[in-house]
Amino acid sequence: MADKIELRAEIRTAVGSGVNALRRSGKVPAIVYGHNVPNIPIQLDVREVANTLRKAGRNTLITLNIAGKDAPQMVLTREVQRDPIRHTIKHIDFYAVSMTEKITASIRVILEGEPEDVKSGAGVLLQERDTLEIECLPSDLIESVTIDVSKMKVDDVVRVKDVIVPAGITLLDDPEDEVVRVTRFVEAKEEEAVAAEPAEVEVIEKGKKEEAEGEEE
Repeated sequence: MADKIELRAEIRTAVGSGVNALRRSGKVPAIVYGHNVPNIPIQLDVREVANTLRKAGRNTLITLNIAGKDAPQMVLTREVQRDPIRHTIKHIDFYAVSMTEKITASIRVILEGEPEDVKSGAGVLLQERDTLEIECLPSDLIESVTIDVSKMKVDDVVRVKDVIVPAGITLLDDPEDEVVRVTRFVEAKEEEAVAAEPAEVEVIEKGKKEEAEGEEE
């Protein structure tokens, strides 16, 4: 099991224009929300939270110790807003979880190895899904699933139903959906050509609101 990741926080009272002053003081505004959990506005030390986010992935549980609260809250990082120029953290959304209730999450699909047919140039490896949706208890969460493609040949397909995940995890995607396949080189080029063809564009008459907005611009 991964090392426990903890993060300290305080209840936040600053709102509106006061949030900018909060950021200048070295704090990051955040919110904790979740099922059957009231929204809790909090603030965190910018350096501490930056270090925590570097260690914790999207599906990594964080033990949030909020000053004044009797017990810590287990959370997942759901959204991090950053300044588009300086890339500094502006706001964070944390999702509060119950360790006894299942949650849904998205995990990355990582491919391992290289098929012989791809090495020889006879085939092309196509990854159809970059992520998969899962359901599990928070303690069973994983960041990714790895698929060994080294033994795949031309026309071989790995579907969702073929993906092996740890016990306690349920895949929610259609079992027949393709995750990765090896196609013949010629077929892959033909598919690329079809995809590159310009599609017909349907022009829909603007509504009054959109027309007004366009005139204002």
